[in-house]
Amino acid sequence: MEPSQTDAITRFVRGTLGCQCPNDVFQSIIIGRERTPDNSAPFTRLLVGNRLLIYIHETQPAMATAAAVSKLAQQGRTERDDKQYNRFRLVIVANDPTELLTAARSSFASVAGTDDRAHLHILTTDQLPHALRVDLDANRPDPEAAGRAPAELPPWLRGDPIAEHLRSLGRPVTRAAWLECAYGSSNEVVLEQDKETRAWIRSHFPVDPDEAVG
Repeated sequence: MEPSQTDAITRFVRGTLGCQCPNDVFQSIIIGRERTPDNSAPFTRLLVGNRLLIYIHETQPAMATAAAVSKLAQQGRTERDDKQYNRFRLVIVANDPTELLTAARSSFASVAGTDDRAHLHILTTDQLPHALRVDLDANRPDPEAAGRAPAELPPWLRGDPIAEHLRSLGRPVTRAAWLECAYGSSNEVVLEQDKETRAWIRSHFPVDPDEAVG
């Protein structure tokens, strides 16, 4: 990660989210794309210093907020406890946060209760650092695909959670998109230590990284 991105995320965590993390925590920042088990709520997972776990979800439309918050709050608290992180923060992003304040807070409280190591933040997109806005863009459904049935996946890809997720967003399933969604980079160098997956990708996906599977 570039120093400028690290600085921006540090300012976001400390300034916008109000976390008083010491400097050494920000020596390790991991950003990745994840989703709830039912694929209904894609989110950006931000892990700071192996201590602070942050989920960032853009909710559209507002009526879907309560269900998404409930699922993400439960999943985040479970991950925090299982991996022994210090805190969990759920960030809900919306064009007009005032429309969903009540639903989001109520849903989060029903899951977190009196858990003082779990926090909810409701923000607008422009309050996020550039690196996190780009990640949300990748999770956002393609507006041109609205109203169209998602393209069928070939038999060898059916049931693959990453391909199914891309399909649910209306995005073409390409080698580059699959890698980006799975590893946070479309460069095959991320598979250097995973020879089995690399062989599977090379034997199934088109050579052109931007060509959709047929």
